[in-house]
Amino acid sequence: MKIAICIEKSGGMLFNNRRVSKERVAHQKLLECVGEGKLYLNEYSAKQFENTDHLQVSEDFLSVASDDDICFIENVEIPMDKVTQIYLFQWNRDYPADVYFDYNLKDLGFKKIRSEDFAGSSHKKITLEVYQR
Repeated sequence: MKIAICIEKSGGMLFNNRRVSKERVAHQKLLECVGEGKLYLNEYSAKQFENTDHLQVSEDFLSVASDDDICFIENVEIPMDKVTQIYLFQWNRDYPADVYFDYNLKDLGFKKIRSEDFAGSSHKKITLEVYQR
């Protein structure tokens, strides 16, 4: 399973059941990573995407996505034992958060295979890191 996650500088994903940040350019970059596949996500996450051509919205998206698709995770438990690749979008700012992506990826057998900085619509610097197990 491939997953994509957006976090702030300290690893925060959500604060008081709200996403840490919505970022149009990061979403476009994520859709580029999806390529010809599908981006699987739930209704909560789908509302923030402008382009819905590659979206597959389902509340049980983690169980129906194929190996070539990417699951966008914000407000659901991450099945790390099934994850083979991670697209980690990191904002360069600290935001309040109460839900964190706080896994030690090296200890879980992941290796960084790509890193790219780009300017977003609301952030001067966003870092995309791709990890492979």
